[in-house]
Amino acid sequence: MMGAPPTSSLEPRPALRLATACGLAPMALGSLGFFGWLISTGGIGSDGDLFIMLGITALGGGPVLVVIGLGALAVARRRGAPTPPLVRRALFLFANFPLAAIYLLGLGVAAIQRVEVVNLGDVPIQDVTLVACGSARYETEELGPGERFVWRFDPPSEGMLTVAARRSGETLTLENACMFFVFMRKDVLVELTAVGEWQVTEADGAPWSWVPGR
Repeated sequence: MMGAPPTSSLEPRPALRLATACGLAPMALGSLGFFGWLISTGGIGSDGDLFIMLGITALGGGPVLVVIGLGALAVARRRGAPTPPLVRRALFLFANFPLAAIYLLGLGVAAIQRVEVVNLGDVPIQDVTLVACGSARYETEELGPGERFVWRFDPPSEGMLTVAARRSGETLTLENACMFFVFMRKDVLVELTAVGEWQVTEADGAPWSWVPGR
C-alpha cells in the first residue's frame, strides 16, 4: 500500500499564495478604512463609522493573519520553496505593522484644533498670546488692523483656552475662552473688537479645517 507522499514533494505554491493573501488582506482593509474615513469625513473623528470599523477590524485581525502567513511560509519552506519568494512574502507580511502605525498617527488629524484670531480694531495689538490646555502655546508679536492669523494645535489633554494681548499699553486678557477635548475638533474664532472686547465663536471642526491654508 502506497503511503502519503513525503512533505518535500508537495507543491509550495498554495502555501505561498496563502501567505500573500494574509499580508494583503489587513493592508487592503486598513488602507480602505483610513482613506475612506479621511476622504468621506475630511478628518472628523465622530463621522465615518463604517470606515472606522473597517480599520478596527484590520487592527484586530491583522496580527492573527500575519501569524497565519508566517506559518504558511514555514510550510512552503518545508515543501522546497526557494528563499527569495519566502523573504519577499515575509517582508510583505511585516510591512503591515509600520503601515498600521502610520495610519494610527494619521488619525491625529481628528484632534487638531483650529483657532483664528482677528483684530477688528483700527490700531495694532501686540504680544498676542494663546495658551490652551495648560501647555500648548502660540505667540505673535503684532497683529495689525484687520489682520488675522490661524493657530492649529494638537491638545495634549482637555483644557481651556486663554487669550492675552496688549493694545495702546493696555493688557486685554480673556480667560476660559472655550474648552478643548482630545479627538473632538473645534474651529474657534476669536475677535478683538474696536472697543477692546473679545468675542468668541465656537463651531464643530469643519471637514479639512486641519489643512494649512484653510
